[in-house]
Amino acid sequence: MENRVYTKKEKQNKICFWGLVCISFVAVWIYNTLTPLMSDDLMFDKSLYHSIGDVFYQEYLQYFNWTGRSVLQICLKFSSLMPKSLFNILNSFMFVALSLLIYANIRGKKKKDVFLYLTIQLFLWLGAVDFGQTILWLGGACNYLWGIVFILFFITLFRNVLKFGEKITWRRALLLLCISVMAGWGNENTSGGAILIALLFWGYDYYEKKVWNKNALWGIAGSCIGFAFLIFSPSNKVRAGLMASEETYTGIAAYISRGLKIIQVYKDYFFLYLACILFLFIFLYQKKLPWRQLVSPAIFTISGLATGAVLLFTPQPMNRAYFGTGIFFIIAVIQLIWLLPGVLHKDFFIVRNAWILAGALWLIFVYIENGANLTRILREVKEREQFVAEELERDWKDVVLPQLRPEFKNPYTYIYENDIEEDTHWWMNEVYCRYYGLDTITAVERELWDKSH
Repeated sequence: MENRVYTKKEKQNKICFWGLVCISFVAVWIYNTLTPLMSDDLMFDKSLYHSIGDVFYQEYLQYFNWTGRSVLQICLKFSSLMPKSLFNILNSFMFVALSLLIYANIRGKKKKDVFLYLTIQLFLWLGAVDFGQTILWLGGACNYLWGIVFILFFITLFRNVLKFGEKITWRRALLLLCISVMAGWGNENTSGGAILIALLFWGYDYYEKKVWNKNALWGIAGSCIGFAFLIFSPSNKVRAGLMASEETYTGIAAYISRGLKIIQVYKDYFFLYLACILFLFIFLYQKKLPWRQLVSPAIFTISGLATGAVLLFTPQPMNRAYFGTGIFFIIAVIQLIWLLPGVLHKDFFIVRNAWILAGALWLIFVYIENGANLTRILREVKEREQFVAEELERDWKDVVLPQLRPEFKNPYTYIYENDIEEDTHWWMNEVYCRYYGLDTITAVERELWDKSH
């Protein structure tokens, strides 16, 4: 009788879990649909691509002239060539994959833990670095969201290889090799962090078993090979030179300036994560939790710190470069929270779950408010496009367009950092001119444009 009741609850829990996964897919798909093409998306020249071979040829040229992120750039090129509606679906799958991979790396959870998955969604929606740039913007998503998915897929496979020891098929070993190359050939700092995570888990596995897991070498070797292709790309010198030329300081002063910026980013984006990690480590240690259970969050914390600190050697990194750092910290914080029941009274479950539900309620309000703003922004973008089409029909190629209303700005869009300006020579004005086939674009405040329209 007890087994039948347990089975019924288990089925209900499974339905709730996958229902929540579906809701998260639909939620991010709606935001993807409300996000127009912007910035680098508009500079993509589709006329250069006539076959799949052209994608790889153009990436070959780019590898030597602009960036070594070939795996992610190939994803970007295919995404830019497909209809935006198809990309919206694929990108939503990648977001869900990210949440499930974070879920897979949390130990001590119950089967189909609904509250854990809901917590992961809260952290991603409310705490991911520059959500609009790294998850919704086409160019940013392919470089950051997709990149961290490949990395966490590699880490998850790697940890499973360590768990099962020598019991691994050649197919799984080959899969580990392939995904490890993709993970290593991703983002410079986050891919390096992935290798560090793998090495630390491998070292800990040796400490526990007193024997090196030889199958793990597939993942270590593959990630190092991919990382080598990334780091030693000839284009890195070209890009680094251009970025360094924009820095205010040189020599030691440049490193000091970069260090101060890293500290500022950690303060602005990660203070709460670091404070929670520090508090929970001290609390769990004082509560005599077995130290082995703290190894996993410690590894992700160390790697998070390293992926941010290594940007000291990169001229003028954008804040979105810390996206992987944030994901590693999120994993560490959630893992520590899920270790608390081992040292606290069972009533902690009630308090924890109540706070999670309260957070979900807040997220609903945030989602509706910013979804409405995204809808308004998209409406104004389409209105501008319609106006341009009408002007082109009249053979007028010098147009005046309205800027987006500032009151619609929100954390879930990147378009305000890439909007047109009053200066006709502003780089985004020129990008839009090439995209629409215009000669000049002059931007004015929306109220002024309404009066002159």
